[in-house]
Amino acid sequence: MKSLFLFLSFSLCLQFGFSQSDWEMKLVVPISNPAGEREIVLDRYPRFHILMTNTSQETLKLWKDWNTWGFFNLNMVWVVEGQTHTIKKKTPTAWDGDFPDFWVAMPGETIILEVDMSTGEWDGIPDLYGEKIKASLKATYENKTDGLARKFGIWVGKVESNEIEVVFN
Repeated sequence: MKSLFLFLSFSLCLQFGFSQSDWEMKLVVPISNPAGEREIVLDRYPRFHILMTNTSQETLKLWKDWNTWGFFNLNMVWVVEGQTHTIKKKTPTAWDGDFPDFWVAMPGETIILEVDMSTGEWDGIPDLYGEKIKASLKATYENKTDGLARKFGIWVGKVESNEIEVVFN
């Protein structure tokens, strides 16, 4: 069964010409306090960045995150005391215009995704009640295939970032 899964995964990569190794994904939360911690302070420093670097020899495309094709592609996982929690985007109440739109990354080029936890569009942010929570944080970007991804040559696959220690405050 494991061999069949590996064969099918490899076949899909060959069919679409993409693999996880096409991208390097890096989670960047700057050290923001004298204790040397990477803090995500929801009412003061709610932003951090995801760097998506095209490590392939081909030009790659990713859906932009403002439209229906890219809105749900980025998720974060935070783990505290052995429990895993997911941070993902909520379903918007309405789309203010929607059409296929994407970033283009030449080989070696980096796309910077800004994550702002204060926008109200993220679900799964820890309820802090005035306390600090130390956790590990990792991001995942996944784009699934569909007719428009094939039509526009959008990269299809899943890639995970590095895991870093953060403090939610």
